[in-house]
Amino acid sequence: MKLSTKGRYSLETLVYLATCRENCSIRSISEATGISSGYLEQLMIPLKKAGLVDAERGVQGGYRIARKDITCAEVLLASEGDFLPAPCKGCSQSDFCKTHQIWSLLQNTVVEFSKEILIESLAAHLVESEEGGGI
Repeated sequence: MKLSTKGRYSLETLVYLATCRENCSIRSISEATGISSGYLEQLMIPLKKAGLVDAERGVQGGYRIARKDITCAEVLLASEGDFLPAPCKGCSQSDFCKTHQIWSLLQNTVVEFSKEILIESLAAHLVESEEGGGI
């Protein structure tokens, strides 16, 4: 399983939003994370659809995290789709291939672990270490 730029940037965006006390504009998110405004607009579509971010229009509008109990797995699922273990490249013996079984086990462990990591916890770590806002 390879984490795409889309998944990584979605995680960074949610962690940043979890550090914000108010609505955040695309511009402020872009400045803090280094992700282009145009790309952020595209990232927000599946995140809003999944109920992970809320958006408000107008002068005081912007984006905010939708709730506090969002896991890394939810963000990755929204941005990447199903992220499941990939079989060995070109391997036709996946049931018998020891390498395939090892990597499959490791990837499943990563997926399960991501279900336990809360965005809020990652954001709290950044705030405590005074690194928030410039992920």
